[in-house]
Amino acid sequence: MTETATLLEPGFSVADAGYPSFTLNSGILLLEFIDWQARSVRVRFLNAAGVKWQELDSRGPEKRDDGVYEIDASSWIEEYLSSYARTPDDHLRHFRLCFNASGVLDILAESMTLEDAG
Repeated sequence: MTETATLLEPGFSVADAGYPSFTLNSGILLLEFIDWQARSVRVRFLNAAGVKWQELDSRGPEKRDDGVYEIDASSWIEEYLSSYARTPDDHLRHFRLCFNASGVLDILAESMTLEDAG
C-alpha cells in the first residue's frame, strides 16, 4: 500500500512558526513553538512511540511544506508492528508537522491534542 497524506485542521498553524522544541517523557511528547502571530502553541501527543526531526524538506507524500498531516498507510507504523515493538491495540497514528521555516517533525502517537499554552 502506498503512503498518502491527509491535511489536518488541528486548531493551530505551523506555517512560518518559530523553531519548535519538544520533550518526550513516559510516552508523552510535548511540543511547543511560537506561531506566526507570536502566540505560544503547546501540543500533547499521547502514547508516543517514535519521533523524527529533520531540517530538510520532506520527500512526501504531502503536497505542502507548511501544514499538519496524518500519513495514511505509514511504512513507519508497519515497521513498528512487524517488529512487534507495538501492536494494533496501540492505535498508533503517524503525524507529520511541516514547519516550512525550520524543518519536518514526524511523530508516531495515539493522539494529538492542542493545549492551552496560557
